[in-house]
Amino acid sequence: MATVQVVNARQIVVALEQHGADMEAGVQAELDVLAQMAASKMRQRAPKWRSTLTNSIRVDKPETLVREVRPGAAHAEAMEFGVKPGGKGLPRFFDPASADIVAWLQSKAFAGQRRPKQGSRLMQAAELALRDRYAGLAWHVRRHGVKARPFVEPTRREMEPIVLARMDLAVRRVLAARPDAGSAAA
Repeated sequence: MATVQVVNARQIVVALEQHGADMEAGVQAELDVLAQMAASKMRQRAPKWRSTLTNSIRVDKPETLVREVRPGAAHAEAMEFGVKPGGKGLPRFFDPASADIVAWLQSKAFAGQRRPKQGSRLMQAAELALRDRYAGLAWHVRRHGVKARPFVEPTRREMEPIVLARMDLAVRRVLAARPDAGSAAA
């Protein structure tokens, strides 16, 4: 969703060339720590209900010196950017994709009530009431949209100066540990 741009990339590349495996290992170790720190901050900021979105936040390692911290839940983008009115709206009530929304609605609509016996008239009435509430919610989403609740972008903004400073320190640590490999400064 968002990327952090490294300003002193040329110095890091020169240092990597001169220090080889030591520099790469030092930078990778710091990247791993920073990625976990970013994931933790993103989990703290993510909206929580059943922790689906929070638990879906993962750190991926697509390349040697690249770490991606991103949510994997299907509704992450809708939470980050919101849903504009007039769009497609919610999936149909009986669609498996609507299961989380139905569960959320049921927890809000029937909070504190005992669940009726399976197959009873009370259960049928509760299911119909839930379906009607879902239809009303779907209408509201189509008509008014859903307000954005960003958690990825604020985390990126908060972490950017921390990442830049700590990566600079990681490079300097490796340079200080082996001054015999050259005189590049980060």
